[in-house]
Amino acid sequence: MKSLKKRIVIGVAVFMFSLIQIESFGGQEWEVITQLPTKRWEFSTAVVEDKIYLIGGSLFENHAGPFGLSTVEVYDTQTNTWQRGADMPTPRTNAKAAVVNGMIYVFGGYNSKDKFLQNWKMADHVEAYDPRTDTWTQEKKMPISRFYFGLGVVAGKIYLIGGTTGLGEGQEQRIARVDIYDPATDTWAKGPKMPTRRDPGGVAVVSDRIYVIGGEGWPLPQEWGAGEFLGSIEEYDPINRQWRKKKDLLEVKNWFSSVVVGDDICLIGGYTREGGFREVATVNVYYPRTETWRELSALPNPLGPFDAATVNGKIYVFGSLGAGARFSTDVLVYDAGFRAVEATGKMLTRWSELKAKPQRQLQTD
Repeated sequence: MKSLKKRIVIGVAVFMFSLIQIESFGGQEWEVITQLPTKRWEFSTAVVEDKIYLIGGSLFENHAGPFGLSTVEVYDTQTNTWQRGADMPTPRTNAKAAVVNGMIYVFGGYNSKDKFLQNWKMADHVEAYDPRTDTWTQEKKMPISRFYFGLGVVAGKIYLIGGTTGLGEGQEQRIARVDIYDPATDTWAKGPKMPTRRDPGGVAVVSDRIYVIGGEGWPLPQEWGAGEFLGSIEEYDPINRQWRKKKDLLEVKNWFSSVVVGDDICLIGGYTREGGFREVATVNVYYPRTETWRELSALPNPLGPFDAATVNGKIYVFGSLGAGARFSTDVLVYDAGFRAVEATGKMLTRWSELKAKPQRQLQTD
């Protein structure tokens, strides 16, 4: 009897561990499930519970401008429906959004009332949106204005990494700067500089480590799309305030969307300069713990996604540009088959909820 009980306990333990450690994806294909309500691009996304918030961006009716919207649209993954949220106070495009304790914080970006970026203005605004009350508040402004930066959240603090600052011909420069925002105190602190000055291709957080992936480095290109793409990955440890170089990208590409599923980082679509500047359909999956790569099912067509998010083990891709700058309002979904388990209650929980829980208090000054 004791032997039987022991086998049962071991069996249950193995089963629960396997739920936590699921690394293989579901083997499904990408599906189109809905369309963007507004034909826009360069918006930011944020996930609160089972809803995905699309914030700001620019209309694509004339992709030469003007730039900057206040529009907030909310996609409910449970009902596959859309609704409007309260407009963001500052119209802008190319901003970044992060979620801490159910609040959405939107950083930076730029806007222009005229076409072709005439009279444009960079934004140093930080604005917080409360989905529960559908209201916005102004927070302390960024130490410097920038765009094309990366953003990650660890232990309730938001890390702004790299990007481009300056306006006007000859003034722009890519930076390695790291600024840390604490929503609890509405204060800023500086972190150690990233080893490589860059516009990050993607930034992802796994196990309280921040991964800065690819992008474009210094110097700035003379024309859009002319710069060399970076293949490097750098890891930041907020506890020890140290950077470390990791193995390079499996495929050197840029302007992909990146999401985290379990302990994997997925790089979705994007552009390559191999064989000419072109879109790709590949989805590369990086496992930081072992620095290994594998492939997920390719997208239906080569494209550059506008943004992506994950909810309950599903990857959502919102809009894209395809060959010949063809605009698509398709919303694609892929079921990665990942479900996480809370270590305390042994109950199934959504990955988005699990990763949002603060783990440790970090030093930032």
